[in-house]
Amino acid sequence: MAQITTTANLVNYNGLKFSNDGKPRISFRAAETARVKDQSGQWVDGGTTWYNVTLFGGASEALDQLIANQGGKGKVLFSGRMSTREYEHNGEKRESLDVVADSVGLVPKNQQNGNQQPAPQAPAASQGGWGGQPQNAGGWGNGEQGPAF
Repeated sequence: MAQITTTANLVNYNGLKFSNDGKPRISFRAAETARVKDQSGQWVDGGTTWYNVTLFGGASEALDQLIANQGGKGKVLFSGRMSTREYEHNGEKRESLDVVADSVGLVPKNQQNGNQQPAPQAPAASQGGWGGQPQNAGGWGNGEQGPAF
């Protein structure tokens, strides 16, 4: 599996769910659209990459509250293990990018349209954390391993 860290738009948020043994998880779709220059030098939207992201453990409960406070919209910064899988839809072969997140944060609204480096809304930590924070320092990190795809 490949590691990925990216910022994308939160598109479909499915809410907080619990497994049969009571462990929390959240999942959402996120979209990232590339901006490219056309032949005239103007910036235009390129292709869109879609991610299916899942975060397991207690961190998912805290993130659920933040997403609910933002109305289920905004930009997310996530890092985790990405895998691809092929599936068929209406006779057409497609590919899905699935991410089991280690860390997820919300990008503050004042940084969503600027050229500033995005930062999580709250410190994200686990697996060493972002910004050099010690492991388990708080935030939306995921100390648990999710299922392998």
